[in-house]
Amino acid sequence: MMSGPQPFIFESGPEVKRHAPATERNRDVIAETLARVLPAEGLVLEVASGTGEHAVHFARCFPGLIWQPSDPDPIAIASINAWRGDSNLSNMRLAMPLDASANWPISHADAVICINMTHISPWPATLGLLRNAARVLPQSSVLFIYGPYNQRDVPLADSNAAFDASLRQQNAAWGLRFVEDIAEEAHKLGLCLDQVIDMPANNLSLIFRA
Repeated sequence: MMSGPQPFIFESGPEVKRHAPATERNRDVIAETLARVLPAEGLVLEVASGTGEHAVHFARCFPGLIWQPSDPDPIAIASINAWRGDSNLSNMRLAMPLDASANWPISHADAVICINMTHISPWPATLGLLRNAARVLPQSSVLFIYGPYNQRDVPLADSNAAFDASLRQQNAAWGLRFVEDIAEEAHKLGLCLDQVIDMPANNLSLIFRA
């Protein structure tokens, strides 16, 4: 059972393939949600793919989609490609170096997903995610964002409050973002918050439409 949100971290070790324990706990419920919003075919850009375990799982769940993982961290890039190499999945591409806050080296995606990034990155990374997604997505396509969030009219769960405090102690630029702040910035770019879906362990799935 998931007791609450956890930082998206690698297990330590010298091996190239890294493991994030939270991935195995949330991948199936995230896949169930993605099945309701992703297109049947096309290219999905995953931003901040981390270890690559989510990318392998989702590429396997959605064989009609081409999965493009990405990350700014060379250690993550190596891990993603190692997981990909062992998976023998023809619909998963090599990982792309990509900084969410910078201009992305891609001009089109049929969907963009981002899991557990916004709370462990500075606010400009979220702004870059929105700005670039608005640029690369065709009309009516989906930007899917998952993680723990604040909502102004919803009391913050004790576990999320403790998690938020812990994150800010680690890095003052980190912390749980307000859904309303993300939605406001997205609206400026032509992205509409279509759904807010409650997920296990006090997480949310935010579904934006271009």
